[in-house]
Amino acid sequence: MNLQRVIVLLMVLCLSFNQNLFAQTVYPASNDKKMIIIPEGQSRTFMFTNQTGVFYYGETGMLNTSQYQGLSYLTHKFLEDYILELGGIELLRVKAEVHLIGDRIIRYFNDISVEEEVSMADSLPILTIKIRAKHKTPMSISPLISGSDKKQDFVIDWIPADKMLYIARKNHLVRNDENNYPVWLGICTYPEGKYLATGSESLTNKSQLISQNVFYPGKINMYLETETFIFFIIGDSKEQTLENRNRMFKIFNINFTKPKSQIEGIRQT
Repeated sequence: MNLQRVIVLLMVLCLSFNQNLFAQTVYPASNDKKMIIIPEGQSRTFMFTNQTGVFYYGETGMLNTSQYQGLSYLTHKFLEDYILELGGIELLRVKAEVHLIGDRIIRYFNDISVEEEVSMADSLPILTIKIRAKHKTPMSISPLISGSDKKQDFVIDWIPADKMLYIARKNHLVRNDENNYPVWLGICTYPEGKYLATGSESLTNKSQLISQNVFYPGKINMYLETETFIFFIIGDSKEQTLENRNRMFKIFNINFTKPKSQIEGIRQT
């Protein structure tokens, strides 16, 4: 076991004993789960795990700032963070009141009547973002991918039939006996979104808040009617990533055979 892995595992163990940091250690009080409320303008760290090596360590009220924060499988970090935009305007976490409840956090953007719920399934390597709103609006998700800021270092594959964006670092696709982690990150939305391989110029300076090694593969546009799901899915292959997605869809009773939104054209923007 190399030094980096030892450091990460020690960090995970330390965080798991701190109720202020580790959301899954906040247990029910009487019949209800204990809730921690973080007001607007403040931020605290939290961590979720699927209990099989995948964890998401982040900030409640700002973009992630630590090199250890993001979505990781042991020492392999896939995702630094993500940025949501509604109606072309970035959803700023500093403006949200955050409720930390058991194994999830909920960001309440009260001024625009929007909720963002972040959670992770116990048995699946999937980070789930659920967005609820009272008003219909176009929205997008811009993933901030870890490991490099150069497009040529990644394999990027949008497969319309799967309705999934697949991303992997090329140097991780060459496997050896020491590589015991999956290499693919799949990004999928429901209702189905459309991938645009163009980044947002407004994101350029955000990478300095997180890391110099951040890649913007573009964004997925969708239309938020009342509720939208965004899934970040880890897998050892595209096939396994898709299989993990389908297992999660069964949990949420989701399928892509439902009628498309009547505002399909808005997703192109």
